[in-house]
Amino acid sequence: MLPRASARDEEDARADDDDVDEDVVGTRTATTLATEDDREELEREMDHVVNAVGDDVESGARREERDGASDDDENANEDERAPGDAFERYLAPKYWFTVRDVKVHVSLWTVYMWSVVLVTSILVLLMLSDLGLFGGVVFAVVISAWAAALFACIYGTMIVHEMAHIEACRRFGGRVDEDKGIILWPFGALAFVHLDGLTLSQELAATLAGPLSHAPMALFWLLFKTLKLTEDLTFISEMLFRINIAMLIWHFLPCYPMDGSRVLACLVLLTRRVRVETAAWIVCVVSYVCTVAYIVISFTTDISFTAMFALQNIDPIFGAFCLLATTHVLYLLRNGRVRDHPTFSRYEIVHDAYHAFDDVSTPEVFL
Repeated sequence: MLPRASARDEEDARADDDDVDEDVVGTRTATTLATEDDREELEREMDHVVNAVGDDVESGARREERDGASDDDENANEDERAPGDAFERYLAPKYWFTVRDVKVHVSLWTVYMWSVVLVTSILVLLMLSDLGLFGGVVFAVVISAWAAALFACIYGTMIVHEMAHIEACRRFGGRVDEDKGIILWPFGALAFVHLDGLTLSQELAATLAGPLSHAPMALFWLLFKTLKLTEDLTFISEMLFRINIAMLIWHFLPCYPMDGSRVLACLVLLTRRVRVETAAWIVCVVSYVCTVAYIVISFTTDISFTAMFALQNIDPIFGAFCLLATTHVLYLLRNGRVRDHPTFSRYEIVHDAYHAFDDVSTPEVFL
């Protein structure tokens, strides 16, 4: 049997227990206060970090947005400048006159090239003749006047060709570029048109309008020749009749960028059975084959389309230009960018491409 504790001992034990409880509570309270202080300090530090990160993210977003906007502006400016810069850089146009609100420019290269051809021809003819100084000057003036009249008739024919493209395009809802219009370059003329909203069949009709315009012009000069007004007029009408017949055939050659190649592209796309890339490959292959044959024929035979209006055979030079233009299309094909080309940029896949994209403005196309 255990001894029973006295009352005093119980009170002392209870007091000791109370002291221990107070120490524990004090310790817990201090620990809680320290923990709360640490938590508050940690929350303040976390808030500081979050705010700093948020500011960095926000500033970074603003910076990216600003950089993106500047990049977009630069890209937009480049897109706006690129066609105009290429137009100015490669063709060196000079505004000349207006035909039915369409500006007609003449390329300085046209003036340079044909001036060299004319001067060279006159010098060669003078070296082969014994006209003397005075006779040589008179001969040069007469030949220059004759060449100027001939070129006026020939480039007038080309302007009619391009106006036929433009009027057909306008009839179907397209438009001509207000700034570029028509440019006369060494090998003919180019009309810069926008084909937004035109179907493939309408684009085909607008493409065919140019070459087919030579048929009524050839008929006109044939009828004019039958009048036999003067010997010189009869000779000029006969020449212009032959030139229009030659241009009617020449423009249907499928050598890119001739109208014949665009006709071929439209016909292939109208099948709606192949992709745009396949149509571009077909155009490139046919263009290479026909252009090489065109150059070989111009070297090995007396057949020459350009000799009718250039007074000499420059078909190989034009053939080289066609090869260069076709190679550019092939380069875009091999790099997966053929849809950037104006001829093929308006269509996605052929079986869905009967109608052009109406929600975007496409680059101008030259016809």
